[in-house]
Amino acid sequence: MTEQNRQGDENEKTEGVPNRRHKLFSSRDLRATTIGWEIAIPIVGGPFFGFIVDRRFDTGVRWTFILLGIGLVSAIVSVVKYIRYESYLINKEKKEEESKGIRREWRNYDDN
Repeated sequence: MTEQNRQGDENEKTEGVPNRRHKLFSSRDLRATTIGWEIAIPIVGGPFFGFIVDRRFDTGVRWTFILLGIGLVSAIVSVVKYIRYESYLINKEKKEEESKGIRREWRNYDDN
């Protein structure tokens, strides 16, 4: 059987069926999972390096607390940036849907 026949057979079997698989995760899903690392690494890493510096220079717990504060601020800033970006994307999608004439109504769970 020639290479051409094999390709022809494959095309006949998959005619009308897309060859690409659907994405399992979107980029938004992956971004949501990385936000956990963006929170954990500065909060844990800051005090860890502060502990090492404190032990090396015998400064008590000064650098541990300083780097813990820097880690907390860094984590908060990354969460705020993520929330602002997600709200921007949601508003952008909403405007695109409204321009196409698609109107979504969200259910109000307070009304029973």
